[in-house]
Amino acid sequence: LQVTMISLLLVALFGIVTATPVADELLSVNIVIRHADRSATSGWATPESPQILFRGSGELTDNGIDNAFAQGKDFKERYVKTGFIDKRFLPTEVFVRSSSVNRCLMSAASFTNALFKRTPKDHAVVPPIFTKDLEEDGLLVPLLTCEDGWEDVITRFNLSSNVNVQKTALVAMMTTQWPAACSTVNPALLDAIVSELPNKKINLPANYKSCAEGPGKEFMYKYIELLAGAGDHYNEIRVKRVAGLLTTELLANFAAVANCATVPCPGQPKMRIYYTHDVNVLALSHIFGVLDRFNGITPAFSSALVFETRRNANGPYVKIFQKNGQKADFVDTNNCASSCSLADVTTAASPLAITSQIPCA
Repeated sequence: LQVTMISLLLVALFGIVTATPVADELLSVNIVIRHADRSATSGWATPESPQILFRGSGELTDNGIDNAFAQGKDFKERYVKTGFIDKRFLPTEVFVRSSSVNRCLMSAASFTNALFKRTPKDHAVVPPIFTKDLEEDGLLVPLLTCEDGWEDVITRFNLSSNVNVQKTALVAMMTTQWPAACSTVNPALLDAIVSELPNKKINLPANYKSCAEGPGKEFMYKYIELLAGAGDHYNEIRVKRVAGLLTTELLANFAAVANCATVPCPGQPKMRIYYTHDVNVLALSHIFGVLDRFNGITPAFSSALVFETRRNANGPYVKIFQKNGQKADFVDTNNCASSCSLADVTTAASPLAITSQIPCA
């Protein structure tokens, strides 16, 4: 009787052990992030702005350098201090690629500067940052110069030409959709007042502040969404040209670690960082079904989409987080509300993934 009872106990214990779910395991992290604070690509909000933002139009500001560094420290807390990434920086673990635009390259350098333990002589460890010439980079630089792929925009705004549609559409939007709260603001200064708003050294007039703090960012979102071919301005050709190649690379990254027999996976970095632009971030958000997380407001400087490839008892899955600027928390996008299995994420995104850039017609 005792032997029988012991046998039953062992069976019961064995059943409990085998029924215990496999621990949730982080396999890799892919980060797609917008550059940090820059000056406007054209125009200045105040007469003092050119002196304060001394690097020139479209360039990273000192605020941008500081915020990119602070954003790097936030990611250090989540992935380095927890032991997922080695604090000394190992080239096999981390891969960084950036758009070749200055503000992206400088943001990438500042961000990665904060990630790792400094050398014994207190020097920052900055990983190599890979890039391509602007004209050849279909991965991280939005292709907006083609004359085709704008048919929906031409129809919507009753434009007469397909030349420079992105510029004529902006003028049409400013004529028809300019927010009432910005009625006393010259539309040509929108980028300047939104870009300069966070800079405490610049004293924006009250009407500029009220426009930039909300309505202006909502207007910019609509325009960036149009350029991206995303959301209400969905256009298959444009969204593919902007983020189709990056989608293909991300899906391949997810699959490579999920199909690997070991963790970490030989030859596969545990962390990949892609520094890019707001248009790319919105297009990618559309493709992966998390565009609504921006709530109709243009992505903040240093806004990031974080793709965690994980594995549990049900198999590999992809969890997407948003960190919309340095001051924001890591927010669950709820992409797992229905299913975020690797198979389902791949199936949903694949229709807009491309293996080579769509040439201009």
